[in-house]
Amino acid sequence: MTVNRVCFNCGSSSFVSDRSLGGKIVCSKCGSSSFKNKSSSFLKSKKFVFLAIAIAIFIIVI
Repeated sequence: MTVNRVCFNCGSSSFVSDRSLGGKIVCSKCGSSSFKNKSSSFLKSKKFVFLAIAIAIFIIVI
């Protein structure tokens, strides 16, 4: 299972292990070591479905 990460500075998804920094993962385009996880549209759509179901149940109860 791979973790979807992107560079916080440039948005690139290509990373390399820098030997001079003791194997620290850095962006291959800009050299930054700060990254974040990609947001998954599946999770957002899943939250939307649960919200829609909750609103429908609330309307039916009233």
